Amino acid sequence: AIAWLLNYLHPLFDRITTFIKRHRPVTFHTGLYDREDLVELMEIQRTLPDNRMSPAELDLVMHALTFGEVLVQAVMVPRRAVVMVAATDVVGPILMSEVHKSGHSRFPVYGTTKDQVVGTLYLRDMLDAKQGGRVNDIAKKDVYYVHEDETLFQVLHAFIKTKHHLFIVVNSFEEFVGVITIEDVLEQVIGRKIEDEFDRYDDIRAVAGLHAKREHARHKAGLETEPEVVE
Repeated sequence: AIAWLLNYLHPLFDRITTFIKRHRPVTFHTGLYDREDLVELMEIQRTLPDNRMSPAELDLVMHALTFGEVLVQAVMVPRRAVVMVAATDVVGPILMSEVHKSGHSRFPVYGTTKDQVVGTLYLRDMLDAKQGGRVNDIAKKDVYYVHEDETLFQVLHAFIKTKHHLFIVVNSFEEFVGVITIEDVLEQVIGRKIEDEFDRYDDIRAVAGLHAKREHARHKAGLETEPEVVE
């Protein structure tokens, strides 16, 4: 009887609610006051039995919320591991082999000493350059610096503003202590290393067929991991 009565009066209650909302809006507090509350909410969401967000989606949200607090010194490539190229080096097979082995796509260029960074060499520019030329002839002359104690949020803003992809990291004594790339920052945002075997973005046929290829791979992986049915 109560259920019937509520169902019968529902249209009336609905009109009353609409009238009240229109003339006296009611705001309900979310219970979130700062970023830590939102992070805690995501952790709770992960444990809910009816959660429909994948672990990857939750991880992405978590990393996007917290990456900005990380300092440059925590993710930069330290100076001892930085592959540098001399401005006077000759562009040729030997240099190409050396930089290709590093796995990087851009390199600081130094002048008289390695403390004197004078530009940035991009691997793609080496591929288009004529053999026998000098690094200084094809290197980009712009050099940008960030402090090792800056946050990744500040560095990301600097990357966007300068449209540069590599910064020289310095300390308070103006000493060159490492480098940081835009990939280093984005990896902290998404929470995983950027590894994409697809690099044919200049091939319209390859790009057009990429989606179908990935869908086929997902479908195949789903079939292979499907649990067996036990009768």
